[in-house]
Amino acid sequence: MAKKTNNNEQKKTSRWRFVDLLAFAALAASAVLLLVGPLLGFLLDNQVGHALLNALNIIAQYCLLAAIAIPAWYFVRGKRKVWKVIYFIVLLVYIAGTILGVALGI
Repeated sequence: MAKKTNNNEQKKTSRWRFVDLLAFAALAASAVLLLVGPLLGFLLDNQVGHALLNALNIIAQYCLLAAIAIPAWYFVRGKRKVWKVIYFIVLLVYIAGTILGVALGI
């Protein structure tokens, strides 16, 4: 007889596959940014190279954010309200920091 899988178990598996994909995308974008970025910036003119590097940087940062924020939410969702408030404050600070970092070139 075939073993039946729990629907909740399937949701967890698909959620973790999505988180794994986001973590891989962050790693890949960061690797490209670190290794190929300086070369692209040197070979392409400054405007195009700078725009490409900024795009890769923001993709890497937001993939990393999602890969970290999803498991972090599952950690705090069963905790007290203070944990959830701290989670959203830290999340907003991270998002604001990445936006300011890209806008100001930090």
